[in-house]
Amino acid sequence: MRMKFSSPNNVRATSTDCLFDSKIRSIFDKFMKDVHAIDKQHSLALYPTGKMLWFESNWGEVDHVFIPVFMDKRAHWILANFNLSKWHLDVYNSSFKMIRDVAVLAAVEPLCYIILHLLRLSKVLKFTTPDSSLTCILCKDVPQQTNGGDCGIFVIKYAEYTYHMKIMDMPKKFDTHMAQYNMVVQLYKYAIEQPDLTLPRTS
Repeated sequence: MRMKFSSPNNVRATSTDCLFDSKIRSIFDKFMKDVHAIDKQHSLALYPTGKMLWFESNWGEVDHVFIPVFMDKRAHWILANFNLSKWHLDVYNSSFKMIRDVAVLAAVEPLCYIILHLLRLSKVLKFTTPDSSLTCILCKDVPQQTNGGDCGIFVIKYAEYTYHMKIMDMPKKFDTHMAQYNMVVQLYKYAIEQPDLTLPRTS
């Protein structure tokens, strides 16, 4: 929410939901055999336009797209950052010792191919999208979790510090419980500060 409404250091960013990666993984094999498996009518094609989610921005107007990726076989969350200014995929893993690089690369491989296809379909960029896949960079010098259940909060903190251009200043150790509490407070604060914000109805 904060990423859409404010721009510290002139950084513009947006994010996807967790279903984005799930949808991509479910159709990846079909896509590699036939790119028409994902056409303009597919729900994935809406993400770059900013019209799929109430909190999302048009990808053609941002510098970063933060994508939460769930490694279901490992029950582990990682963060993929589509860096449009440098045109590659930065990947943050909070558990190098437990989750090997080869597994992380396999988890984000579908993104490297399908993201570019979605950009071509949506035509949100002012320049021609390259035909090759995105380069993937594993970000190594980042804080690591010590508790097996903290990967989710690390994904959010990676995105937050990257957004503020302070990823190298992220504390190597921090109170994850306090971070979760602060996040709830921040979400409430930003919702209050946006009088014209209409949240989606749930039933």
